Amino acid sequence: MVWKRRVQKAGSGSFLVTLPKAWVEQNKVDENMIITMVSNEDGSLTIIPESSRRLVDEVIQIKMPNQDLKPQEVLLGSYLLGYNTIVIKAETEFSTAEVSEIRKTVRRLPGAEISEETSSQIEVRILLDPEMATPEKLVRRQSSLTSSMIADCIKALLKWDKELAQMVIERDEEVDRQYFMLVRIIRSALRNPELPVKMGINYLKLTDLRMLVKYVEDSADQCVYISREIVKSKEKPPNEILRELSMIGDSISELHFKAVELFKSFDTSMFREIIEKYKDIGEKLVKLEGRQGLKEYSASMIRIFNSLTKILENIKDIVELASIKPL
Repeated sequence: MVWKRRVQKAGSGSFLVTLPKAWVEQNKVDENMIITMVSNEDGSLTIIPESSRRLVDEVIQIKMPNQDLKPQEVLLGSYLLGYNTIVIKAETEFSTAEVSEIRKTVRRLPGAEISEETSSQIEVRILLDPEMATPEKLVRRQSSLTSSMIADCIKALLKWDKELAQMVIERDEEVDRQYFMLVRIIRSALRNPELPVKMGINYLKLTDLRMLVKYVEDSADQCVYISREIVKSKEKPPNEILRELSMIGDSISELHFKAVELFKSFDTSMFREIIEKYKDIGEKLVKLEGRQGLKEYSASMIRIFNSLTKILENIKDIVELASIKPL
């Protein structure tokens, strides 16, 4: 809803604007209540009532069973929404398996810990200050982890090294932790207009970062899929195929690193270079995938090619995102 008000001049050079009655009632604004105002880069002014600022401090209580979600899924969703206290209640009592999954999920969430636990109720508190963990630093960490995963994944693929592939799979848990923390902080910042100001970041950049971390997270997942195929496969692909994959794989790893760097600091010449390499690698990948006899040799190799293609597509999406709005 949009309201328009005429600015009135008061004494001592002050200016007054009345608040819309519907907005006041909706946000339960009372006389003498403190209202926070944030000046935005585009010249607009954001008005924040106290009730809105206290939202994440409230306790969210979820009663189980839920037909659509499991306890661990409810916990993860509440964490990502920015709640600081999450109480999950069972209708009678939690099963051993449910408690195990909840504890496992808590270990995956940075800053989360179980503060109270009974047979029918588990309370989780989130001790994470979003102002102390800026999105840019977390993105650099997530990107660095994913770049190393891509490099090691390609190395494991070329050498058909099952041990290295298993290490790549295990490393994905740390990428997930960074991703969950990033999403929580970004969503908290979008809900609390004061946070972006304190972080020195605008809403457009927050939205772009949200898309970026999703692309990076998906590339890490594709590395896991490739590594799982290596671990479970009984036969090593022909050396001829692995040799041709060598140049393609190294290029993908390098391209991912450059794409994220481009997002941080846009450069026209680098943008064109990455796009040209993307097209070249894509053509080589399609040509190699279409080789006669490859499909008959191993369905596993086809799945590996699909994951490599997906990583390449994520790189293209990151580059296009960077070109839309240089940061």
